[in-house]
Amino acid sequence: MALAAKRSGWAAIALLAFVLGAWLAPSVRAEEKKAPDPAYRVTDPSQVYVGNPRLFKKPCAVSSDKVYRAIPEYREILEQGLTDKDVRYHFLMKKASEKFGKAVGAVSKDLGYDLVAGTGAVEPANDSTPAVPDETDAAIARLPT
Repeated sequence: MALAAKRSGWAAIALLAFVLGAWLAPSVRAEEKKAPDPAYRVTDPSQVYVGNPRLFKKPCAVSSDKVYRAIPEYREILEQGLTDKDVRYHFLMKKASEKFGKAVGAVSKDLGYDLVAGTGAVEPANDSTPAVPDETDAAIARLPT
């Protein structure tokens, strides 16, 4: 019987340790995982072209208007005054959008940005954070032909 009492005593201690650990662990984990305040914040998620607007560290901005105006298919839309009621508009706009997407994707990959957004869509979260770099020229340089 003495052996059985020892085993049940150890089992009670193990159970108590498990319960205390489970009770204390969430508060310890919450303190350990507390992330530092973000350096930047997204003010307009609809203008994020590459990346996750909630999980990023190194953003850049591009002027979508300038990049699109550098795409021949988009310039054709403007020159011919096409609207979304014209069949040719949709064909050209699809090609222009594909080129835009490839260019901003290349900027992200080549220059190491984890978020590419429109101008003004991302801003520093505090005064000590530097301004978001503008990579519009880099995007134009990476437009596919």
